[in-house]
Amino acid sequence: MLSLTKELEHTFVYHGEKLEANLSFDNVLRWYELLEDKSLDNSQIMIISFEMFFGKESLNADLIVKAVKAISDYIAQTPYSNPDDEPAERYFSFTQDAEAIYSSFMEQYHIDLIDMQGKLHWDKFIAMFSGLNDNTYLKKIIDIRQKPTTDLKDPQLTNLINAKAFYELDSNKSVEAQEERMNDVFAALKKQAQS
Repeated sequence: MLSLTKELEHTFVYHGEKLEANLSFDNVLRWYELLEDKSLDNSQIMIISFEMFFGKESLNADLIVKAVKAISDYIAQTPYSNPDDEPAERYFSFTQDAEAIYSSFMEQYHIDLIDMQGKLHWDKFIAMFSGLNDNTYLKKIIDIRQKPTTDLKDPQLTNLINAKAFYELDSNKSVEAQEERMNDVFAALKKQAQS
């Protein structure tokens, strides 16, 4: 987590040995993609994670587990949530929304994230990501995803439903999610018909 009084985190200490960790934003985002790879088992993910962050192989299983756990805990830190809270619904995807994130950083900060690969630390990236204003492309997409369809009448209802379908996250395209969404649409239409 970003601190204005401490240096950015780059090391992990294991039995007195300091290991330099690659915590550039693009490496962390690749790690998130790795975690979603269904073709790998947990032990493969741990080994690859260690190699991604520390740039070397290790046969020490204890080191691998402790180092990856420490990095994972560090990345997950946030200044505004309670660790006991249930995970909040995600309205963005670092992978699917990559273009919107890129353009939003260019628009608001004049930072080219492609040029900053391997340079911009995760803590700086996530602080700026969290601070994107409501007028950026990504925040407009998130607003569409979050906006309720209740209390809307045509043509606003149709426009919002079409926008939600266009910007829908792939992770929400499960059968259950589609059924739930259709139930919401039917409820909104029924309420509109009764008005």
